[in-house]
Amino acid sequence: MSAFQAVKDRAARAKEAAAAQLEISRAWGKAVRERAGGPYPYLAPIVRRAARIGEPPTNSTPHRVVYQRGAMKLIHFAPAVRRHRTPILFVYSLINRYYILDFLPGRSLIEHMRDQGFDVYAIDWGTPGDVENHMTWEDFLGGLIGSAVRWTLRHSGADDLTLYGYCMGGTMALAYAALHPQGIRNFVAQATPVDFHEGGIFTTWTRPEFFNVDAMVDAYGSAPIDLMESGFSMMAPIQRITKWLDVFRKIDDADFVTTFLAMERWAADNVPFPGEVYRQYIKDCYQENNFCNGRMVVGGRKVQLSQIRCPLLNLIADKDTIAPPPSSTILNDLVGSSDKTLMRFPVGHIGLSTSSKGPKEIWPKVAAWIAARSEPLTGEEPT
Repeated sequence: MSAFQAVKDRAARAKEAAAAQLEISRAWGKAVRERAGGPYPYLAPIVRRAARIGEPPTNSTPHRVVYQRGAMKLIHFAPAVRRHRTPILFVYSLINRYYILDFLPGRSLIEHMRDQGFDVYAIDWGTPGDVENHMTWEDFLGGLIGSAVRWTLRHSGADDLTLYGYCMGGTMALAYAALHPQGIRNFVAQATPVDFHEGGIFTTWTRPEFFNVDAMVDAYGSAPIDLMESGFSMMAPIQRITKWLDVFRKIDDADFVTTFLAMERWAADNVPFPGEVYRQYIKDCYQENNFCNGRMVVGGRKVQLSQIRCPLLNLIADKDTIAPPPSSTILNDLVGSSDKTLMRFPVGHIGLSTSSKGPKEIWPKVAAWIAARSEPLTGEEPT
């Protein structure tokens, strides 16, 4: 290609990008007029067309469902060569979909752990309905997480497992481990809020004088998707639209655009938060800080984090605004474990699972910690 042709092509691409940016603005206006829950369905096709790429291949690691109870599914990711008898069970938040853990090929935490020879499982909470809206913390912990733990051990053929909790899923997993420690060999808490009075803007927004959680749950039965999305959007309201325009600065970088669209697709793929669990979550965690102080009652028993005595790895994102570091670092002081490790990384809340630093700087350290505390295989076993 001649230099002249290259310049001409760049000019044509710049013109296309400018036209697409204008189209983005118009599509955003249409989304607002139609009161859409989120802009992704309106804006993503424009960006994909301008970048000449397809739909991002999220959640692409091969897997199958090995157990289902109501809306919840237990997903299995089998390693090609299994090196550790101790499996890993991921527990993600009820707020978003679990597949942020299986983000993109080469940028997937689940894929990385599987390739390190771990037998990997993850809870997919599914889309809650009326049944889930009336379920309590005890139903979710002793019922759903408990079932996932038992089926993971049964399917994997192991005596115990590494319980790996992320975000609010980590809070739930900690409560489970404190109440039901049997079968838990190790615990990994990733960006997990513990001291909710250190929860940043969410602590302010959920204060009783600002937020009547009883009125909302009684009216809707759950925390609606629109409420959850608007809350996260208000953390950076201007960026909500500018990021869709700024992506055109790198529209010729297919990897960058794919990552951007994958993140936006996941962020837009929300589910309602089950009502009764949300009610107690707001009251006992954010408003009264009972979880941190050993006063939260689940199934008639107090959740005492000091009852967790297995090895603990606490992963902190230094730029986290969802679970700010002071909210999470306190965990090491509260558990009864003698083997406890704190790792900090210069990323944000989601960056622990999606950052380009993950495969090289974060996940190898996490995998090494788990491997050192897992039971190795003594011979060839089925996966």
